[in-house]
Amino acid sequence: MTIMVMTNTTNTISVLVVEDHQVTLDGLAIGLARETDISVIGCAQDSETGLKLAEELRPDIVLLDLHLPGTIGPKSMVKEFCRIPQIKIIVFSGESRLAFIQVVMSLGVAGYLLKSEDITKVAATIRQVASGKKGIISSHLLENTAKITKSEEEVLKLLGHGMKYQEIAEMRVTSPATVRKQCELLQLKLGLESREELIAWAVQNGFASLENGT
Repeated sequence: MTIMVMTNTTNTISVLVVEDHQVTLDGLAIGLARETDISVIGCAQDSETGLKLAEELRPDIVLLDLHLPGTIGPKSMVKEFCRIPQIKIIVFSGESRLAFIQVVMSLGVAGYLLKSEDITKVAATIRQVASGKKGIISSHLLENTAKITKSEEEVLKLLGHGMKYQEIAEMRVTSPATVRKQCELLQLKLGLESREELIAWAVQNGFASLENGT
């Protein structure tokens, strides 16, 4: 467990960084320290410490890794951070599977950045979120994230579990023809050629392991 707390003495955007990898944590803290309008006021390396600091410091922004040591799972952890008044959450994660990104975004976070983003993008996103913008996602994730509806997400989840059209139709109280049409539309949306490719895409993007969220 690492805790670093500093006082924000200037009129800047205050940021709490919650990240368990020391190299990434140091890189974020050092990189953001170069930004004159951003102040890193605290750092933590596990979910419980991060939540405690968020409650105590009430930063403008929490830059939050999705997978952290501690007793709280990712979905519950994000919910707990989002419950703290007047704090905006930017997830900063290596998790690129669409199913998990959609679940996290639905919980009320303001942004989702991949760890491959450079510090300039991170700083720019912090400024956008601080000014009230929401729904910011790393650019190469954005296209597919915007395409998948809640209904289609459910179909992908069932496909990923190996269910056939008839079984999916029974589960969703609809007809096999409706399910087939929805899958064909998903293939067009995602640029896939066959049902088999759609199933593979669902598995690769985490829908097969999506039960009650992340």
